[in-house]
Amino acid sequence: MAGRLRRRASRVRTAAGRGGRRKDQAGAAGFRGLLHVPWITEDGYLDLTRVPLDGILKQAVSPDLHEAAKAWYTLRSIHERGRVEAGVFLLGLLVNTLDDWERRTRIVEALRGFATAGCAAVLFGELRRVKSSNTTRRYLDTVLKTLASMPRELVEEGFEELLQQPGFSPRMRAKFRAVLAELCGVHDWL
Repeated sequence: MAGRLRRRASRVRTAAGRGGRRKDQAGAAGFRGLLHVPWITEDGYLDLTRVPLDGILKQAVSPDLHEAAKAWYTLRSIHERGRVEAGVFLLGLLVNTLDDWERRTRIVEALRGFATAGCAAVLFGELRRVKSSNTTRRYLDTVLKTLASMPRELVEEGFEELLQQPGFSPRMRAKFRAVLAELCGVHDWL
């Protein structure tokens, strides 16, 4: 869209430069107004800190997984630029998504970088709630990777608690120890 706007601006400037008179002066002024919407920078780039979220949020709850996933990754980018509300929406979406493991996996991937105590608590809750099986293994691995990407002080205690709880397989315990070892830089847990 920005390319079309630039081409149109070029045509307007060219017509004015040739001495041609533009019949619709209001049209040219309207075009210049489009370049000054709050989420477009002077250079013509998208400023994610100012982009309106309404349309993206509607797309994020789409039943079409492909369309929704595009919105989730856009929300991740918006969150990375400092808009916390985008991460909060993703976290709420995860909590309200049924056991559609592909959808849940992609939402958790989009949560990577949302390093808050609340997000860590929800993800640790997922590790406790979801039993490991062939169907859920990829989802649980994504939850582990997302937790492992968080700062040590947010997740170390949670992993230590998981190691103390009964009910996890030796394979899952080994994964918890590996994450702790990576986070702490020591291999005492192995």
